[in-house]
Amino acid sequence: MSILRGIPRICKLYSLLDHNSSKNVVINIIRTNKTFAHSIRVKKPKTQDPGELIKWVLLMIPVTSFGLGCWQVYRLQWKLELIDMLHAKSNSTPVAMPHDFEELEKMEYRPVKVKGEFLHDKEILIGPRALIENDVIMQRAGSLISDPKKNQGWLLITPFKLSDSGEVILINRGWIPQSLRPKEKRQASMVKGEVELTGVVRLTENRSPFMPKNNPEKNSWLYRDLSQMSAYFNCAPVWLDAKGIPDPPEGWPLPNQTRITMRNEHFSYLVTWYMLSAFTAVMWHRYFIRKLPLL
Repeated sequence: MSILRGIPRICKLYSLLDHNSSKNVVINIIRTNKTFAHSIRVKKPKTQDPGELIKWVLLMIPVTSFGLGCWQVYRLQWKLELIDMLHAKSNSTPVAMPHDFEELEKMEYRPVKVKGEFLHDKEILIGPRALIENDVIMQRAGSLISDPKKNQGWLLITPFKLSDSGEVILINRGWIPQSLRPKEKRQASMVKGEVELTGVVRLTENRSPFMPKNNPEKNSWLYRDLSQMSAYFNCAPVWLDAKGIPDPPEGWPLPNQTRITMRNEHFSYLVTWYMLSAFTAVMWHRYFIRKLPLL
């Protein structure tokens, strides 16, 4: 009986032990899980810093501008070689005037020989124009027209009737100062009869944006428009710049008024691109590498 009486106590004790042990197990499991969670750290994906992307994008500015500067160096060399080639072409051995004037479209700056007679009664003046010496607009040192105010003059354009075909073309005989504009002051230069001369082929000239248009009715000519001039003179659209001695007799027009007109601004372009490249490269290095403020 005493044993039976002790059974409920023992069961109660086991129940308490079971309760405590299960509690300990739960506690241990929870503690273990916490330790395991702390031991395993989940790596979050790194997001790229937007400042890093901007850094490399901005680096393209000095790199690209440096490349454009190198390209302008190549273009400058090409343009200078082209100008030299045209100078050599204008000073080459003269050839005979082709019978087909359309061939002259491919012969600009090429000297040709012609024989015929000047029609002085139909001459016109184009200008005002500055004097050209050695293909450059400049003042004639040691002469009356060395004064810039007196360096403005006119191009004397005279129709020329060819002996072999009877066709009439236009000859730019040269530059005259304002003082020689009246015909009576240059009678000695108005040669008569058949003459032979050498001239440089020139094509039509484009009007500048702010230049007034030619006005044939008022005999006002400012630029070389061969279509308009050939219609006015009833002649072929052919123009030659007369070649001759640089110091003709007094009262004669100054020949050799051919200027190689080609736009050449590549040097200023390359300087601009290289300066932009250097400036932006210094700013980029200061801000992104040395971590200094721009200002």
